[in-house]
Amino acid sequence: MSSRDLDAVYALELELFPNPWPKAFFAADLRGRGTIAYVVEDHEKVLAYSMATCMDGKFHVTNIAVDVRYQRHGIASRLMNLLERTAVGNGCTYAYLEVRTNNEPAILLYKRLGYAIAYKRSHYYIDGDDAYVMEKELA
Repeated sequence: MSSRDLDAVYALELELFPNPWPKAFFAADLRGRGTIAYVVEDHEKVLAYSMATCMDGKFHVTNIAVDVRYQRHGIASRLMNLLERTAVGNGCTYAYLEVRTNNEPAILLYKRLGYAIAYKRSHYYIDGDDAYVMEKELA
């Protein structure tokens, strides 16, 4: 992902999430130390994106999203695998992420990828929804 992708990434964020991240958050994270960010494109149209940070041995997945028309085609799994390989290559050994407690498809995906629910964060999201923190050890 580069700064030229931000408009398309943000458009997808607005389409997919009831309480989207502000565009400035994406821009700041993209410039941040330890950021790992990818987009999946087809003919220059962004179909999916992912963002994470790898710092001090810890890998934090902050965003992953796939256009509704392309969900359930393995794109999110491949993005997660790519993020994790990059994180391991950068020295990260522990991974974690937050997911809405009612997002069953994402929870099942993360479980298939080896993540386990560690605990619940109450009122984590701006709309008051709770989040599970899921974690795994990286190879």
